Amino acid sequence: MSTNTHLSFFKTLLQATVALLASTGLILPAWSQDSPADEIIEEIVVIAERLGGSIQEVPTAITAINSVMMDRQQIENTSDMQLTVPNVSYSKGNFTTSAFQIRGIGNTAVGSTADSGVSVHINDMPIESHRLYAVEFFDVETISILRGPQGTLFGRNATGGLLNVTTKKPTNDFNASFEAELGDYNSQRFKGHINVPMGDTFSARLAGIMTQRDGYTTNLFTGNDIDGRDMYSLRGTLRFQPSDRTTIDLMVNYMKDDSDRSR
Repeated sequence: MSTNTHLSFFKTLLQATVALLASTGLILPAWSQDSPADEIIEEIVVIAERLGGSIQEVPTAITAINSVMMDRQQIENTSDMQLTVPNVSYSKGNFTTSAFQIRGIGNTAVGSTADSGVSVHINDMPIESHRLYAVEFFDVETISILRGPQGTLFGRNATGGLLNVTTKKPTNDFNASFEAELGDYNSQRFKGHINVPMGDTFSARLAGIMTQRDGYTTNLFTGNDIDGRDMYSLRGTLRFQPSDRTTIDLMVNYMKDDSDRSR
């Protein structure tokens, strides 16, 4: 018997066996399923190479989170990211320090010369005194976490990787939003934005967040409640776009934190 005859015999036997198992319910055929329209994530543009590009085309170990994913996964601050982003850990340090680590590389030391091993950027600009422990995300377009050394494109203090937060910019359409949350211990949290077009070349955007809460830890010596929150932050952006190839953004950000938190 030739080789082709053997192959044909075994192929026929395999098909008959599969058909028999399927008829008895021991195996079930697999059918492809289409994802619902509301579950499809649009293309995410990241600035991992100093140029905007699709995350699928960037040859870098990167995790990008857009505003839709932040709402679904309830990512409100830096500490929440370690629950959804691989190889990332975050903890509050002493005084005004914080330890953001990627793949175990970072810095937990406290000192003026203790530079971090993970660089923090806001809109592609390095921020040394970032205060990650106090700030909450608001009006953010994309959060990009790049794993591995990024010193070639982003400078020093990027041995472990890079955290880049891209805020939303003004557009030519009027839009606004407002969110309010109330809770125990007189907790109040307000967040919103307004985008106003001004002619064909100018547009402005104002966004802000405010968080207040009474302390829920009692100082037994004084009898006062501590560990409360009192923080607000504002960000104003003015965009000048005289042509399709030229865009100038002027941004001003202000944050004030009078919280009496123990950490």
